[in-house]
Amino acid sequence: MTTTAKILVVLNLLLAVLFLGFSAASFQGRLGLEQQIAKLNTEKKDAADKVAIEKQSADKADTENKSLATQFNLVKKQADEKDKQAANTIDNLTADVTNYRKQVDVADQRLKQATDESSQRKEEIDQARKQNQDLVAKNVQAANELSGARDQIQDLKNQLERINEKLRVAEDKNKKTLDYMIAMKYTPPTAEDLEQRVTDATPPPPVEGIVRDVRDGGKLMEISLGENDGLRPRHKLSLWRPNKYLGEVQVIYTQPDRSVVRPVDAPLTAPPEKGDRVGPSPLLNRG
Repeated sequence: MTTTAKILVVLNLLLAVLFLGFSAASFQGRLGLEQQIAKLNTEKKDAADKVAIEKQSADKADTENKSLATQFNLVKKQADEKDKQAANTIDNLTADVTNYRKQVDVADQRLKQATDESSQRKEEIDQARKQNQDLVAKNVQAANELSGARDQIQDLKNQLERINEKLRVAEDKNKKTLDYMIAMKYTPPTAEDLEQRVTDATPPPPVEGIVRDVRDGGKLMEISLGENDGLRPRHKLSLWRPNKYLGEVQVIYTQPDRSVVRPVDAPLTAPPEKGDRVGPSPLLNRG
């Protein structure tokens, strides 16, 4: 083999070694570059995550800032309203104080008047004490008169009991008479016939009843007496309650078991009430 050939072989070997070394170096460099790229991607991802987290934090902070701003505006508005209310309250209190001062002045004037009136009343009391002895004497006399009046009232009550007993007997007699008439088949006159024959001077039947209802402020009254009791329109009855005569009433409408009456021209001495008595006899007016 010639020297040139040997040199070429050596050069080829060197070139092969250099290529292998370059290839190995290139492969190592590529591996390092890929690792660096992977590391950069990881760092990039971590940075992106941090940016996202920071963005979320920033959004949260922004939301909180907005909420705080809203709350601040609300609190400020409430504070302004409270200031306004406080100002109104102060104005009202000032007005009240002014009114109270006026009332105090008026009270002072009234107190002065009351003091003057008290002095005057004291003088009147002194005069009244002087007259007290005369009043005591008159009171004793009035007590004696009252005792006599009570005795008279008791006598009148006794008379009323006797009259009521007579009325009861008369009612029994009237009932027996009606039963007899019915048994004898006697046809009594109709209500129209009786009404035509009744005049203002016609006396009512001897029966007594009570006021069942008061209407129209006492202008009309319903009583427990009716056509079955012999009562007819235009009959006049006396109205009273125990120990009090009220006046005279006139029948204007009748039914079998009840009637409607009204006061006669003269006004009643007191407003009528349920339970007041009605009857024909003036003596019953003193019960």
